[in-house]
Amino acid sequence: MEEAAQDVVDEMRRLAPKESGDLVRSISWTWGEVPPGSFMIDEIRSGKNQGDQYATLRIKIYAGDKDAFYARFQEFGTVDMPAHPFFFPGWKAKRAAFRKKIRDRVRAAIREAWRNG
Repeated sequence: MEEAAQDVVDEMRRLAPKESGDLVRSISWTWGEVPPGSFMIDEIRSGKNQGDQYATLRIKIYAGDKDAFYARFQEFGTVDMPAHPFFFPGWKAKRAAFRKKIRDRVRAAIREAWRNG
């Protein structure tokens, strides 16, 4: 999941405006809590029982922090500033590959465990 999340983050960073660099540096992923002032896609969960706390892995991809609090303004625009979407287009561009990479790695791990088990 970490490798797949980093692929998504790399795409979002590629699409983000690079004026000061704070916004690009604020785009990341975590297993824990996101920094104050950031926004995220949603918790990306794995497992058959996605709604059950004990049966999931959760990775969070986010943008923005105390230095780049304006990330959501860039993504969605304001009354005075047009939108420059980078976050959700980056996710949409990499979503299928993200899911495929995780699915392929899980299957490979199961096959390996079956052979060695």
